[in-house]
This record gives sequence, C-alpha cells and structure tokens, in this order.
Amino acid sequence: MEHERHINRAMRPSDHDRWMGSCIDAAETAARSGDFPNGACVVIGQDVVAASGSEAEAGADPTAHAEVSALRKAAASGRLSPGATLFTTLEPCAMCLHSAAVAGVREIVFACRRSDVGDAAYISSLDAAAMAELLLQPLELTYHGDPNGRIQKLVTNFLSRNQRQDT
Repeated sequence: MEHERHINRAMRPSDHDRWMGSCIDAAETAARSGDFPNGACVVIGQDVVAASGSEAEAGADPTAHAEVSALRKAAASGRLSPGATLFTTLEPCAMCLHSAAVAGVREIVFACRRSDVGDAAYISSLDAAAMAELLLQPLELTYHGDPNGRIQKLVTNFLSRNQRQDT
C-alpha cells in the first residue's frame, strides 16, 4: 500500500475531524432517507465547497455514490479546482477513485477501509491503494480512521437491515 498513508494526528486533527464530521453527517442523512450510508465532501483550502451522501437509491442513479455526487455539486457550483481534497467515510470504489482523479483531486481522505465494513458494501474486490498505483497521475490516499466506530455501525446496520428485507 505504497500510496496510502496514515493521518498524522499531530498535524491537523481538528480540520480533518471537522471535515470528516461533514461526511458523517451526510452519511447519516443518506441512511435516514434509505440510501447507502456513505458521505463525502470536497475541500479546497480550508473550505468545504460541496458535501453529499449517497444518492444512488433516492435518485435512481447507480453512479450517484457520495463521492461522485459531492464532485458533481462542487463542479456545478464552479468551485471545483485541481488540487482539491476529497473526504469520504469509506474507502473509495473504482468508479469514485477514477472520478476523483479525472476531477483533479490530489488527495482522498477516508475513514473506513473496506475490511472495516466487509466486502458486501463493495461490488468488486479491487482495493483503492492497488487502483491508485495504476493511475497516470498521482493521487494520495490517506487513512483517517473511524475512532468511535460510527461509520462502521451505520454501514453494518444498513447491510443487516437490507439482508433481512431480502429474505
């Protein structure tokens, strides 16, 4: 996992925690509306320019993952610029990772690894660090962590609720 690094909490804990808090709020909103509990925000400088939860179910758009939705909102506002940082509650899937690279994102900060929430939350076995190695432009992945387990609990509850409905 050459491209993944752990956040140095001595450097900017309050900023990263605040921005991840925006992602968690968006994930909780998505969960309340029956959508997958993932949240993301686009940060430029010190400002959150867009935030979104997953909108795939509500909008009947399978590509409306939280990361893609946040990037779309940032672009629509005219505030998306190369060098942005994308914060997200979950390790990004292939589509979200590539969308971020195309948008010029320089860093993705995520709270939970796929191993934290299980493969049922993902559609492929590709992990973000391996995919980032294949990109033609650098994209740094930073593991933030989920110290209170809020995100893992949201995803686990969502997946178990959906499994019960499928049976």
